[in-house]
Amino acid sequence: MLTFLYAKNYLLIDELKVGFTPGLNIITGETGAGKSILIGALGAVLGDRLGKEVIRGGSDKAVIEAEFLVSSLPAAAAFLREKEIEEQGESLLLRREVHATGKSRCFINDTPVPLPVLTELGDLLVDLHGQHEHQLLLRVANHGPYLDAFAGLESDLEALREAYQELTAATQELRAVEEQAAELARSRDYMAFQLQEIRAVAPAADEEEELQREEQILRNAELLFERTAQIFTRLYESEGSAAEQLTAAAADLAQLAAIDSRFSAMQGDCQSARILVDELAKSVQHYNQAIAFDPERLEKIRQRLAALTALRRKHGGSLADIIALGDRLERDLGLVDNLEATLARLGREREAARSRLAGINAGLSGKRHGAAEDFSSRVAAVLALLGMPRAQFAVAQHSTPAADEPWVELEGQRVRIGARGSDHLEYLLSANPGEEAKPLAAVASGGEISRVMLALKTLLAEADRVPVLIFDEIDIGISGRIAQAVGRSLRELAASHQVLCITHLPQIAGMADHHLLVEKGGDEHQTRTTIRPLSQEERVAQVAALIGGDVVTQAHLQSASELIAAAAGGS
Repeated sequence: MLTFLYAKNYLLIDELKVGFTPGLNIITGETGAGKSILIGALGAVLGDRLGKEVIRGGSDKAVIEAEFLVSSLPAAAAFLREKEIEEQGESLLLRREVHATGKSRCFINDTPVPLPVLTELGDLLVDLHGQHEHQLLLRVANHGPYLDAFAGLESDLEALREAYQELTAATQELRAVEEQAAELARSRDYMAFQLQEIRAVAPAADEEEELQREEQILRNAELLFERTAQIFTRLYESEGSAAEQLTAAAADLAQLAAIDSRFSAMQGDCQSARILVDELAKSVQHYNQAIAFDPERLEKIRQRLAALTALRRKHGGSLADIIALGDRLERDLGLVDNLEATLARLGREREAARSRLAGINAGLSGKRHGAAEDFSSRVAAVLALLGMPRAQFAVAQHSTPAADEPWVELEGQRVRIGARGSDHLEYLLSANPGEEAKPLAAVASGGEISRVMLALKTLLAEADRVPVLIFDEIDIGISGRIAQAVGRSLRELAASHQVLCITHLPQIAGMADHHLLVEKGGDEHQTRTTIRPLSQEERVAQVAALIGGDVVTQAHLQSASELIAAAAGGS
């Protein structure tokens, strides 16, 4: 359950902290006092998108916090473990900061999280029914998800989505190959010529650099021979060579070392230098003797380099790119030459995916058909409690014939298929006896739509066990005894859920377990929204004000007391 909501510098809220209790929490206040601002703040901390315009004028940032007790909600604990967020006993603290720069920061138990993570957790905690959500019932596209949620078809829908994606992918691949093959067939001869040209040269990815190095050595063979011979002579062979000079110096140092031991180290260094010169001379001599004068090899290298350069100029890129081009041309030619076999294989794969999807879709459609009758009767039963005792509610279910992809077979007919299956589901309502059940948009008034939505929320709340339900002006378009019936329904719902409800109707306000009043005040410079819990006496006065308006009489107070007493007596 939601234990408290804290908001600072949010729209008209300077700073407030409001506590909530189990059961039915009723929120009332004059129009424009800021009741919906309070719900907006709760939506913000649950992950609604918002910008810097929510920051109260003159402030740097807005802060909203909400605390929940989640001891009876294992899904929340599992979510925290999955996201590696530290648990804090039975409590769960959500925090949202909106800065003047437009940046938003989100926290769960003081751990920073991305907004989608906050939104995902919020969906586990709260079902928020906004002022205009009942209008969603007029959109037929929303009807199927309500029935699926009631019937608990989440796993079936996930399996269907996966199978649908398989069919979509297989269809796209087949179409791509068909289009590609048609294009390739038109350019086959040119591709074959290109491939023959590349394979005739048969380039290797790293050969050009090696050939250039070898060409440079062969081109300069005479210079290399002459210079290495000169180096060998200077180091070892000529009179007064480096080796000869170092040998003499070593002998001199040996004589000096006999006189002064400090020359011993120098003698050793000189001998090491002589050894190094010997090794250098041998290496140069070995290189000199290995030099090849091979004009024929040089010409072959130059011809090979010219062929590689021509290939690169024609096709662009590196040799590695040209090798990849050759491989691609070979694959494309293979595709063209084996087109029938490839298309047949891809066709079989598509039909196998279609068959799997058709089986899952048929099972899902059957479950929907089976659930629709129970769903309809239970919605009608709740509507009876809400003042529509003779209302008939039904779910129309049909599929659309398909002439092209994507389609599956259902009961021997090709029908269009989507990520939620082939069923087109639409709610029908007959509010009065003798009237044919027709689409909601055609027959339902605003008050009737509100009651249908409340009936759906009641049934779905039993199915998904979201612990907190919020109704922002569920009472649109209703009054009198119907309002009293809606109030009773909310109170019954509050026996298994924590319910927060904004209302203008005394019949609903009188049902409260906990009554909060939103007020707007301030001075000539600023307007402030505040909220406070009402005492029993204040609660009677507030319900009386909802009955009588600006002028509250003793009769209004008496009626308010009776409403509250009747609600308490019926609980």
